[in-house]
Amino acid sequence: MPTRDDSLALDHLFVLVERGAPERVALESAGLRESFRRSHPGQGTANVCFCFDNAYLELLWVEARDELASPLVARTRLAARAAWRRTGASPFGVAVRSAPPGAPLPFATWDYRPPYVPEGVAIDVALASDDLRQPFLFRPPGARRPDAWADGRAGARQRPAVFSDIAGVHLDLSPGAQPDPALRCLQGAGVLSLGEGGAGPRMVVTFSRVDGGPARRLSLPDFTWADG
Repeated sequence: MPTRDDSLALDHLFVLVERGAPERVALESAGLRESFRRSHPGQGTANVCFCFDNAYLELLWVEARDELASPLVARTRLAARAAWRRTGASPFGVAVRSAPPGAPLPFATWDYRPPYVPEGVAIDVALASDDLRQPFLFRPPGARRPDAWADGRAGARQRPAVFSDIAGVHLDLSPGAQPDPALRCLQGAGVLSLGEGGAGPRMVVTFSRVDGGPARRLSLPDFTWADG
């Protein structure tokens, strides 16, 4: 039996949505409540985030297209990802934590230094993310779960809605696209599972419950719910 790689864990997920994230209504209808919002000066994006115990879900949108087109940001190709309905790009991002923090990643990366992060800090972006059919795969600064944050941003997380963890992530790529080896690394680490049928772009996120009840699944980018 293959040995599971426990050096990587899910930090958060993002999906690119319409400006202001009207899609959040579908989350609120299931009892979720936003944990925090943030703008990304110089990158041209903003978000609203929903924290769980182990990770969080980020709805990300474009605020300033000129900033997205700047030389510093252009390689992220977030503009094309934001226009995924027209470009066919993946609208998803997968962020990982490593143990120990800062340990070498099992895939090649480039240093992204957006204006909103402190000087000298970089986001490690997988070279695989240059392919728009793959999700945007990266390791952000920091290495703590939301339930270990000390700044209050996570709030009560989703405990009032009786949700605890993001317990599973399943990813389907677009027809004709094959998972990059970097994604295979995440599959080997148990961060996500991968479909082989080209049914996407689609991500199904499974949320576990504090009370041990049936898990719930959220399908993205259509924001539909299912039980079990």
